[in-house]
Amino acid sequence: MKRWGVLIAAVVLGFVGYLVFASRGSEPEIEYRYAPVERKELVLSTSATGQLVPLTTVDVKSKAGGKVVRLAVDEGTRVQAGDLVAVIDPSDTQAAFDQASADLTAAEARALQAEKNYELQLRQTENGIRQAQANLETAKARYERARIEAERQPVVSESALRSAQAAHDAALADQRRLKEVTVPQLRRETAANLDRARTDLQTAEAALRRARELLSKGYVSQAEVDRAASAHASAKAAYETARQRADTLERDLAAQIEAQDNAVKRAAAALEQAKAGLRDVEVSRRNLEEAKANLEAARVQLRNAQDARLNVLIRQSEIQAAKAGTVRSKVSRDNAKVQLDSTTVVAPRSGVVTLKYLEEGTIIPPGTSTFSQGTSIVQISDVTRMFVDCAVDETDIGKIRVGQQVRILTEAYPGRPLPGVVRRINPAATTEQNITAIKVRVEILNFQNLDLRPGMSATCEFILLAKPNVLVAPAQAVRNENGRTYVKVKTANPAKPAERDVKLGEAGNDGVEVLEGLKEGEEVVVAEIDLAQLRETQRKMLEAQQGGGLAGGGPRPGGGRPGGGGRPR
Repeated sequence: MKRWGVLIAAVVLGFVGYLVFASRGSEPEIEYRYAPVERKELVLSTSATGQLVPLTTVDVKSKAGGKVVRLAVDEGTRVQAGDLVAVIDPSDTQAAFDQASADLTAAEARALQAEKNYELQLRQTENGIRQAQANLETAKARYERARIEAERQPVVSESALRSAQAAHDAALADQRRLKEVTVPQLRRETAANLDRARTDLQTAEAALRRARELLSKGYVSQAEVDRAASAHASAKAAYETARQRADTLERDLAAQIEAQDNAVKRAAAALEQAKAGLRDVEVSRRNLEEAKANLEAARVQLRNAQDARLNVLIRQSEIQAAKAGTVRSKVSRDNAKVQLDSTTVVAPRSGVVTLKYLEEGTIIPPGTSTFSQGTSIVQISDVTRMFVDCAVDETDIGKIRVGQQVRILTEAYPGRPLPGVVRRINPAATTEQNITAIKVRVEILNFQNLDLRPGMSATCEFILLAKPNVLVAPAQAVRNENGRTYVKVKTANPAKPAERDVKLGEAGNDGVEVLEGLKEGEEVVVAEIDLAQLRETQRKMLEAQQGGGLAGGGPRPGGGRPGGGGRPR
């Protein structure tokens, strides 16, 4: 490094010496450097560095545990979604899945049994309640009838007894009246009627004989005889009737007496029955007490049937517990199935394997839990879209916006800028080593023919202004004094440039837009070199090389001032 420093110092001193000696004589002490005014694209930008990142990066993990019997990919392998990545020995997970399936089958059977028991208990309970309600209604009706009967029976029995007693008394009175009054009276009337009819017959017979005798003598007419014959016939008929009545009277009287005797017997029997009916009052009272007891029993039976609903609730809780057990068993079975399926690890998406975490034969722990998220096998990056994550200084972030065009330069392909666009600006800043920056993500466009890889370095040039085909002058040429903006333009004598006012537009990275005052191709002063100052600088540098040092300022003892004369400034 020391040798290179000496060589560089020698080259600089030689160049300065050339300038000094070339400017001696009649040349001016100020030398001008010119640059042309060009028509080109004016660009204003700010830049930031970062690293290439893929669209997504996914760690492919295994939920199943066991020995990795096959690893089907390597770093750099391109995979499609669903391609095989690794195979893990499924022996343990298969056994766990079979056990979980058996537990699920048993749980489902218990749940089905609980449902059937619930349905049976529900039907029995509802039937019991309906039967108890029906029995209660029947008991209520019987009790009401018994109550009414118990209230009515004493009145009915007393009334029946009084009626039977009155009927019996009336029958006895009718019997006595028949025997003592009616029968003798009928006998007397019948005998009297018979005697009267006999007398009337005898009288009619005498009248008929006398009328006939008178007819034979001519004293009466035949009509008189006929009337007498008619009266005789009527009297004879009345006599026959009275005689027949007298002949049948005893039989009629005997029949009436017998009928009355039977009526007395019936009345006596009804009286005895009415007396016996008094016992129905006690029977009705007992029936009422029995109906009341049956009513209370029916109410108790209904309450018991309603209380049996608690058993239905118990059955419901058994169903819920059985279903919960089924859910747990199903979850366990599903988890075991996931573990079993996870023994075949496939790519979740298309991409490139950028990192391999293990090799075939590695034994990995099983499953995922609260404390473990599985074992990483490989890392797959989706490189169909590439981005640059760069840190933009907080002083420049106000110039960056989403959708802004970006030029990207990579270390792998220098001189080949790639188009890009700002996709995201992080909402929060980060501070590292006392530098505050904001992360900006830039998407790279049209990179398919380049082998870009995650982690590569890149520089993003954010285009703040881009104006094509404008007249651009070097920014060093512009001067501002006392509100005046001008440049120095090359004339026929390059040593004497002329000042010219200009009107400027936008400023870019390497120039400013010229609106008025200059033409394309004109040259303007971009630097003024003070030759006297250069000679003085050369002198000091030579003294430093000889040991005097630039800071000393004086010649070494015994030596002169190298480099010749020249006007001091």
